[in-house]
Amino acid sequence: MYKKEIIDFFKRHNLYEKKMFDYLQDHTDMLDSRDEEQNVFIGFGYITDKNNILQRFRLCIPFAIDNKTMLISVHEIVHGIVGYKYLGKKFEPSIYIETLPILYERIYINEMNDPDLYEYGQYLDNLIGDSEIDEKYRYALYAREYLLNEYDKDFDKMENLSKKLVKKYKKENK
Repeated sequence: MYKKEIIDFFKRHNLYEKKMFDYLQDHTDMLDSRDEEQNVFIGFGYITDKNNILQRFRLCIPFAIDNKTMLISVHEIVHGIVGYKYLGKKFEPSIYIETLPILYERIYINEMNDPDLYEYGQYLDNLIGDSEIDEKYRYALYAREYLLNEYDKDFDKMENLSKKLVKKYKKENK
């Protein structure tokens, strides 16, 4: 279901595990991004129980028809990777929930070396700079450069660094 290029991206970054990706693909709906009405469904939806234990989740991603739709898929699949790690465990998304997806978006953009994709990434960054945008996106942008500088293909390390940066971010943005 996922394009080979997407799987290859996750393999290059030590994020591919067959069992996990089989699960992710079984819990993914593919949408036609050319249909504006379907775009509102793109994302990561999850269900927790009364104790915030993650029970299940579903990804909705666009069919990968170009670098832009693959970028969107990378973002949502990273949410799925995080979700997979928390299945059956306490899952309380915080301000850092968008950090790893936005980090891997930038890594994907850098690897593709596509001027149109880079321009789209700048457009997304500018949207996030808007004060009306949810703080979790502003935090992700704040943390991204630091995480890029520390990046060593260790997903857990990036997640832990992201969580640690929250205190510094909140202190600086009071």
